[in-house]
Amino acid sequence: FTVKGGNPALGSPPFSSRPVIDQGTPVECGVPHAIAYPDDVEDPMADPMYNAMARVFAVVLPLVGVGALIGGRFAHRFVAQQLGAEDITMPDAETIERELKIGLVTGEDADLLRPHAGETLTTGPQARIYADNYVLAHMRLAARQAGVPDAQATYAGVGDLAAERNRELKAELHGQYPELTPAEVSHRAKAEISDPETEYDTARQIKLLYELRSDNFFMGNSIRGMLLNAFGWWLVGLVAKVAGAGMIGVGGLLAAIGFRPARRSK
Repeated sequence: FTVKGGNPALGSPPFSSRPVIDQGTPVECGVPHAIAYPDDVEDPMADPMYNAMARVFAVVLPLVGVGALIGGRFAHRFVAQQLGAEDITMPDAETIERELKIGLVTGEDADLLRPHAGETLTTGPQARIYADNYVLAHMRLAARQAGVPDAQATYAGVGDLAAERNRELKAELHGQYPELTPAEVSHRAKAEISDPETEYDTARQIKLLYELRSDNFFMGNSIRGMLLNAFGWWLVGLVAKVAGAGMIGVGGLLAAIGFRPARRSK
């Protein structure tokens, strides 16, 4: 580099604190600056690091993606086998139209059931439609016919309603037989509920609610739980397959970047 002289009159030394490089271009001393490389010159630090990372993920991501694809296919195959073993068949087209006319299913339910009419359940989406648009529809209709409000048309709701009717029956028995103790009233109430020829309407209602809860909601919810569980695992398998395909694609892109021929510096 070249050195410019100082000013003798001011007593400055015969050199400058700002050295010049390449025909006098000033550079600040003591202040670090990032080195800027021209477009045709390779950055010696960045490219090797990024290429190494790209190569690592180009190998790891496809391996994980293949594992995800295998897991997703296994989940779908397992769900299909389990549902097929149950041999549950969707209602046929004639049954769907007949139940729509008499109000067993709604128009929305029928629209979802028609594309799968007569099919045996083997997939998650089929299982969900059968659970939510056929089994549940019949459960709600049975509750409605028993006089259960829609807000209480659940296993717990029917149980609460039966308990409320039971208290009403005990109050009625206690008013009719004031000499009975609470334990005797409870025993008499159970006897009236079990008696098919009871004269108490409340007892008949309680018996109907008990049957509705055990035969309709307990069994119906058990079937729905099994079917919706199958749908959940089917959905997990689908997500795994999509994620696996995505990771394989990204891994291929990183392989193209990481294993490309290195640029030469000019």
